[in-house]
Order: sequence, then C-alpha cells, then structure tokens
Amino acid sequence: MLIAKKSGNIQHNFLVFVLSLFFMNQLAAQNLTANSYIITYAPLAQSLSAKTGIPASIILGVALIESGHGSGENCKMLRNHFGIKGKNHLPEQGIPYKSAYRSYLSDEASYGHFCTIIKRKSYYPFLKENKDYLVWLTCMNKSYYSSAGMIWVNKISSAIRKHQLYRFDFPQQQLDGSPKMNWMHAYLA
Repeated sequence: MLIAKKSGNIQHNFLVFVLSLFFMNQLAAQNLTANSYIITYAPLAQSLSAKTGIPASIILGVALIESGHGSGENCKMLRNHFGIKGKNHLPEQGIPYKSAYRSYLSDEASYGHFCTIIKRKSYYPFLKENKDYLVWLTCMNKSYYSSAGMIWVNKISSAIRKHQLYRFDFPQQQLDGSPKMNWMHAYLA
C-alpha cells in the first residue's frame, strides 16, 4: 500500500514537472516570437517615427498586438500589421481566404499606411513629437481607432511596458555619459 502511494506521488510529481516544462517552453517560444518581431521591425518603426513624430513605441506596440507578433493570419496573408479594414485582392488571385481587412504589397506599406491614418487625425498636430505613449493611446481610443476601447489601450500599453518599447522612442539619447544608443542597443540593454 505504501509503495503504491509513493509510486502515485512520483507519477503525479513527474506529470507536474513535464507539464511545467511544456508551459515554460510555450511561454519562451511566445516571447521569442515577440522579440524576433521587434528586432525585425524596430528600424522601420524608428524611421517612420523620425519622419512623422509618432512614437516608435506606438507604431511597434500597435503592430505587435494587432499582428499577433507577426503570426496572425491577416499579417501573414495580407501583410496587414495594424488591423486596418479595407479591400484586399486575395479572391482575385484565387486565394480562398476571406477577410474584411486590407491587403498590402509589403510590410513597409502597411506600416506607412498606419502612420498616414494617424497623421490625418485631429489630435496629430498636438501630439506630434510627444513621446508619451499613454497620451497617444488615449487620443487614439477617443477617436475610435479600435472598437475594443480601453481593453485595446490596456493591451497595447501592457505590450509597450513588457517589451520596453518606449526605449525605441529615444534611440540617440545619451544616458549618464554613456555612448549613443542605436535601436539594437536600446533593445538589448
């Protein structure tokens, strides 16, 4: 009886251990996907930020969430990183994927169109060059960028904090006499 009980505990502990490893591996893979997405698109976000005055953290944060770290179907099939609705040409190309979301010829086109949309908003002239991502998200929410409202704002701001995307808003800032930071140094620091 005692041996059977110990055997049951060992099996239970082993099962808990294996499941723990599985979930830790899933979390690590998910984080790796987010990290690789950020490393891939940070230079583009920073370039657009320099041209438009929209913080790179906003550009990357919205893209990261809306595209599912680049793994969402709309991102893969339509190159739509921002959940922007509109016409797509997949049915004309014989691709059996139905979507209400706009397609783009390139990832750069998707990022550029997002910035164009934001530049047309009434709050843009007042926020241009402002690096406070919470102010941007609040204004975007008030102008109904997303139908999810504050849930959307919380997701984006959480992603910005979790991945420290605000660091990309100040790529050339010198910190305590340290050398200038480029986007990769900002990310890896």
